[in-house]
Amino acid sequence: MTGKYDAIKAALKEPALNAQMFACRFGLEVKKHRVLTNGRASRYPYPANLRSRKHNIYLNSGYTDDMIDFETAPVVGSKRAVRHLKVLEQIMIAQLHSDERLWPLSMAPAPLYQNDLDYLKTAFTKPWDQANHDYLGKKYGIAQEILGDVHVNFSLNSDLVKELYQRFYTDRYDSLVDFQNHLYFKLAQSFYLYQWLFTYLFGASPVTEDMPHSFPDDLELPVRSLRCSNYGDDNLATEQVTYNSLEEHFTELQNYIDNGSFYSLKEFFGPVRMRRHNHDNNDLMGILKNGINYIEFRNFDLDPLSRTGISDDTINFLELLMLDSIVSPLPDNLAHRLAEARKQNNEVALQKPQEEADWMKEAANQLMAELQTFVAEFNAPREYRLALTFAQRRIDDPSLTISGQLADQIENGNLLSFGLKIANDRYTANIGYQHPLQAISDTYSDDVQRLIRAGIELGISVLLEDDKVVLSVDDHQEIYQPDEDLDLDNRDIRKFVLDAFPEARAFQEKSED
Repeated sequence: MTGKYDAIKAALKEPALNAQMFACRFGLEVKKHRVLTNGRASRYPYPANLRSRKHNIYLNSGYTDDMIDFETAPVVGSKRAVRHLKVLEQIMIAQLHSDERLWPLSMAPAPLYQNDLDYLKTAFTKPWDQANHDYLGKKYGIAQEILGDVHVNFSLNSDLVKELYQRFYTDRYDSLVDFQNHLYFKLAQSFYLYQWLFTYLFGASPVTEDMPHSFPDDLELPVRSLRCSNYGDDNLATEQVTYNSLEEHFTELQNYIDNGSFYSLKEFFGPVRMRRHNHDNNDLMGILKNGINYIEFRNFDLDPLSRTGISDDTINFLELLMLDSIVSPLPDNLAHRLAEARKQNNEVALQKPQEEADWMKEAANQLMAELQTFVAEFNAPREYRLALTFAQRRIDDPSLTISGQLADQIENGNLLSFGLKIANDRYTANIGYQHPLQAISDTYSDDVQRLIRAGIELGISVLLEDDKVVLSVDDHQEIYQPDEDLDLDNRDIRKFVLDAFPEARAFQEKSED
């Protein structure tokens, strides 16, 4: 097998394959609370100007109406993915009332836990998803269901996957789909083995106040990440799903769904989920038959130090681990290592924020040396080198980790003052932007930014390219140039978009019921 990996490494140095290797796609899903300026849960309705939550693919509400779900379309590279998230956040902040803010931490503010949980249990106005909502709340409790977080959807360049199969794996896998499934699952296993390191570097939920949850009596706060521990966003201890092999993983998931343990695949809270675009992801066998084509990483707390909740460096570091996994074998004692990795992740999550175990530092430095070699060998672009420097500083000094920095901001056992200051500053900055969509103002004219903004508000698919913007509903497309002057000063931009897409007008006028 060593010879095959050497051959793959040689191929990945070819200019065409090397470019494809560093052309991974990312989609980001972020959940944040709408809170009032005193830290209480917002009781304002979901913004009516955003219209139907059945049809809007970018902006929605989550388990409760006060929790906003942001979802970006998949794009190449971390910078573009985070840029799209900035666009969505500016649009949402413009819809907020003057006393509303987006809370920047995964754990809700203390006043919400103290006063608003009973309200939030029923603050839900999506009747089409009511049964799922009620089921999850009863089984896991409101406190778990309202945790904020970031999910990173990741896919390799499809041409790269085909080339790897055709050159190196036709003797081992019967089809491209079979290879693709096993390759993506291998990447998932690699992440699982190092989940503890991501919790160390990016964990950011050190405290909670009056959260009705069953914590051990001897657990002293602050810790590194309550959400990433076994007491956070996780399935029941008796309903864990193995990552030992692709076949076992899917068999266990199917059994849990068939026997009623899981209401649907949405109930699987593992750190990585196998997914397929434009497919019913409850159809597990269909995913395998047609091919996994992206994986969803669910292990990220909201990063309050980054404007959108996740940084470019975080995504680039994740991408490096995934790419290195293509050319690196899994350990021989895989099942044992995976079991140990789960224990290690919980240990790291429940450590003091500014502490670091000796075993962890040693293992982290070994991985960093491997990734440094990868970056040098494949001449990785500068942003990946910066991501390694960023991670290494945190490994060398735990006080530089997110939770390490948050520990210095705790007052009276909570992060209320810190969180509200961040939320207020970002609200003020967004309201004061000089362009309709500040994050893309260097690429698109103000008129085109208004067009993009209206399209997203109305639930229309918006594709941002450097040389064009494509709005679409089903098979109907309208294409605009980035610098186009649409003469919108005296025109209603929403009417302009709906006139172009009468089919969108139809579903906007329907009740969400």
